[in-house]
Amino acid sequence: MHLLSLGADEKALELYTTLKQAGISVLYDDRDERAGVKFAESDLIGIPYRVIVSKRSLEAGTVEVKKRTDKDATVIPFDRLITFLK
Repeated sequence: MHLLSLGADEKALELYTTLKQAGISVLYDDRDERAGVKFAESDLIGIPYRVIVSKRSLEAGTVEVKKRTDKDATVIPFDRLITFLK
């Protein structure tokens, strides 16, 4: 799973720790790059799931999860992310 932080580094780091403790393999991208660059590189790497934590999703208490083979992302509450990924 590829975890991308878009201006919500504190929550993304918290999610990273939680996911690792749950036994989920995570690549955490907290680089200071534009969202488009991160998305493009995520697609090139080929990791099946991309999880996006942004300021907007943080306010809503959710993350955006996009399966690499799907066109659209799914919005998932923070507390259901591990269940969704397993």
